[in-house]
Amino acid sequence: MTPNNERMEELTELARALGATAAVIVPADVLIVEDRFAVLCAEPHRCPSYGLAPGCPPHAMPPDVFRQLLQSYHHVLVFKIDAPVAALMGPERLAIARNIHSIAAAIEQEACTLEWPLARGLATGSCKELFCPQQDGCVVLEANLACPHAALARPSLSALGVNFTLLTESLGWQFGKIEEQAASTADPAMGLMAGMVLLG
Repeated sequence: MTPNNERMEELTELARALGATAAVIVPADVLIVEDRFAVLCAEPHRCPSYGLAPGCPPHAMPPDVFRQLLQSYHHVLVFKIDAPVAALMGPERLAIARNIHSIAAAIEQEACTLEWPLARGLATGSCKELFCPQQDGCVVLEANLACPHAALARPSLSALGVNFTLLTESLGWQFGKIEEQAASTADPAMGLMAGMVLLG
């Protein structure tokens, strides 16, 4: 195993140690980025967090810019947390999503200390909903101040246009859709939340 591969393995082990169900390294060019996922945040059923956070549309990096950014990266660490669909439809969803942000931020920080100074963590969900739910607005957007949760909050995968369904299929990660029918079956369906870290 080369030193580079050993360091990548260290990062996947860190992800699992921090609570990820699974973590793998994939080539950056396997990511499919589509504009439609960012559009879905606004329509046909506008997300309650639309426009409220720097990591969500319309303030997040547009998918076309993200596609260009990806060209400067070679690998991506992808990780997930499995959970019952019922949990992902209830209050537990927020705690799981915050954990995704925390894991992505920790891996990003560790990667920067190794040989990937431009590592970038990406997560799931709106940072406004997850870290500042009691605040009337976002201080970054409304007052141009530093984010009080910059050490944890990361941009949304959906906002950047990542087609995570195709990626999970390629990895063999099975999951049920987060919908009422899947949550109410006798044998509870499992869903997942995921994040990733771009590596140089």
